[in-house]
Amino acid sequence: MNNILLALKPFILKYKIPLIILSTFLLTSTLFLIFKPEEKIKETIDKGGELIENITEENDSETGKGSDRESIWQKDCESDERVSMKNLPMNLSDVGTIIPQGMVVGGHVTPIDHLYFSPIIFNSPRDKYPVFAMADGYIVEIGTREMVVGTKEKRAIEYRIIMQHSCQTISYFDLVTSLDDSILSQVPNIDTTKFASDIRIPIKAGQEIGRIGGQTLDTAIYNMDLTLPGLLTPSMYGSEFWKVHTDDFITYFPENLQKEMNSINLRKFKPYSGKIDYDIPGKLVGSWFEKGTNGYGGIQGEGYNAYWSGHLHIGFDAIMPENIWISIGDFAGSARHFYVKGNTPNPEKVGVSDGIVKYQLIEPANFMSLEQVANYKRSEGQVLGVILLQVLPDEELKVEIFPNKVGSAVSGFTSKAKVYER
Repeated sequence: MNNILLALKPFILKYKIPLIILSTFLLTSTLFLIFKPEEKIKETIDKGGELIENITEENDSETGKGSDRESIWQKDCESDERVSMKNLPMNLSDVGTIIPQGMVVGGHVTPIDHLYFSPIIFNSPRDKYPVFAMADGYIVEIGTREMVVGTKEKRAIEYRIIMQHSCQTISYFDLVTSLDDSILSQVPNIDTTKFASDIRIPIKAGQEIGRIGGQTLDTAIYNMDLTLPGLLTPSMYGSEFWKVHTDDFITYFPENLQKEMNSINLRKFKPYSGKIDYDIPGKLVGSWFEKGTNGYGGIQGEGYNAYWSGHLHIGFDAIMPENIWISIGDFAGSARHFYVKGNTPNPEKVGVSDGIVKYQLIEPANFMSLEQVANYKRSEGQVLGVILLQVLPDEELKVEIFPNKVGSAVSGFTSKAKVYER
């Protein structure tokens, strides 16, 4: 995975690729490897470079612009009840693997707020597999991606769909490669207008909404009555307001469908959907943002390659939670993710009174199949760098990163140390 990231670094820096599009590419590229032998890795990297060159521009449906979008999602909602899902988003026979929430990869420095349904034949033709509404409700927002950065040439459109089931329950699909005619006929100009939010299209559980192929389906359920307790300052996530409402996806389904999903889910412990909120007041664990960089929204320019450059996450592997995971937005110019040599100290236990903590950073495991999960045994390789951390009062954190250093070569903070907050 790191080889892929390094190969794509020039493209990432050149185009300052935004969150949702970059995450789409990185996760689909990673999952593509599940179904390809070792000799196909170079082909995957080459394909990834082509995707980056043809990346599409974001629109308001992806960047979260406009503080009224939350109210738009709930407009004219008819009930305050939690709505159970009745239908899986894909036929399970069409799905090879389910990737849980809470992963970190590429520009997703903090835990990812949606699951991935990976097709049984990942490198399938476009529009190969149907995608279904999970419950009765209304489509209230559709966004598109289709424009090549730089050249403005058109590429095949993908759709992001928001579905309202009640005032409480909102579901989401992304990477849908085509809309069903029953939906498209009600937004006939969507491929021109790019974004539609003044809509209310009725849908029924099990109704085909569209199709996907050649990549994963992104999906999540947002509970608008929930504010995740482990994201201590919700206002820091204003650019993606839905993140703090991310709920336990799998629990919305009947028990028989939960069992079916978990049979191909890489995560084998509760909550099976995954976890994204790790903050504990006064402790090291959780997500942090460099002071002065606009929280999760981030900044670009002035030494910041991308909005995630000021992000930092200290938590636990979403697949193997016994492993401490450190995710850094700017490690020698790139977003990188690591395990910790010795796997200690536990960041849930580190507080203000513990002073400076030193972690030596090593390569993490990359779980891409159920077999890898079942046969996993921890091993420790070369130290790739060091991070010094000191929890400060008032939810602040002193941080300094030392790429290509080992623990014995780092004795303390220098003038390059930075302060993070949350």
